[in-house]
Amino acid sequence: MHQTEVVGGSPNNMRRIPGLVSLVVAAVVLAGSAGLAQKPGTPGGQKQDKQRDDQIEIGTLEVRLPITVKDKDKNKFIPDLAESNFEVYEDGKRQKIQRFVAPSKLPLNIAVLMDTSNSVKLKLPFEKDAAEDFIATVTTYRRKDQVLFATFDSNVELHQDFTDAQEPLIRAIRKVKSGGYTRMYDGVYRIIEEKMSSLRGSDARRVIVVLSDGEDTASDRSLKEAIAIAQRYDVTVFGISTKNFKGIASGMVENADDKDLRLLCEQTGGQVFLPSQKIELFRAFSEVAQDLRQEYVIYYTPDNQEKTGKHREIKVKLVSLKGHLFHKVGYDY
Repeated sequence: MHQTEVVGGSPNNMRRIPGLVSLVVAAVVLAGSAGLAQKPGTPGGQKQDKQRDDQIEIGTLEVRLPITVKDKDKNKFIPDLAESNFEVYEDGKRQKIQRFVAPSKLPLNIAVLMDTSNSVKLKLPFEKDAAEDFIATVTTYRRKDQVLFATFDSNVELHQDFTDAQEPLIRAIRKVKSGGYTRMYDGVYRIIEEKMSSLRGSDARRVIVVLSDGEDTASDRSLKEAIAIAQRYDVTVFGISTKNFKGIASGMVENADDKDLRLLCEQTGGQVFLPSQKIELFRAFSEVAQDLRQEYVIYYTPDNQEKTGKHREIKVKLVSLKGHLFHKVGYDY
């Protein structure tokens, strides 16, 4: 029998996953894109690890920066770029790129986070269908990619932990029902804090796909806190808003709730989609699935190694071409 694990909600109804507390504490000290340099735990990477050890001393801040580059006119991914096509600036000062990784070579760790509150009750069947299709797509090709499925309403619930198998994920999706308030920011925060911060290997890509009407009504955590922890642990958030979704053709109007969801996504390097009908909902999931395998990753060690707790701004420029960049825009250190 499947047992749902609660990783959020109010203190009275929250159950932490056994053994996670110590992992989270360790991750706070040792993990994150703005933290101590770590050795990737991937097999066959010993030679590469040794080379990196020679270049980066233990305790040195290293920033990991995933970047998606799209054509401004067609919104298509621009392939075959090299390190020389990028310039990275932190607080206005150009930084030296230490390492450059081409797309589709890194393992994916994806959390599908679905809104199951009362406000999405009529849209839930379509959400389930689209989520199943998305999971089938991202788990088909590579066994090294992992997906978890969680929901948020009055609680944040983990229904299926990270796995590369489609069947348990799809079973979990089909069982969920709607009800309660909307704790979207708590959902994002808890999934990162209790599941993603403890992922081993600095090369593991961390992604959350949020499917919601965008209106947070009950979170203890704020939008600012959700963005900060995502930036800290290098988690890219993609948002699919169902605010305008009616299952039939209708106009797409972005309201205040959608703007908050967009801010959460864009500040972490992701994008937001506003489907208004079923075919657009499936198309949004399809585009996210494609984007996940089309990120360049840049590593750099900031010239400023002083830990002040202040926010640092990141800007990336393209060299010798035009395009639209998606990447996190800063972090606290």
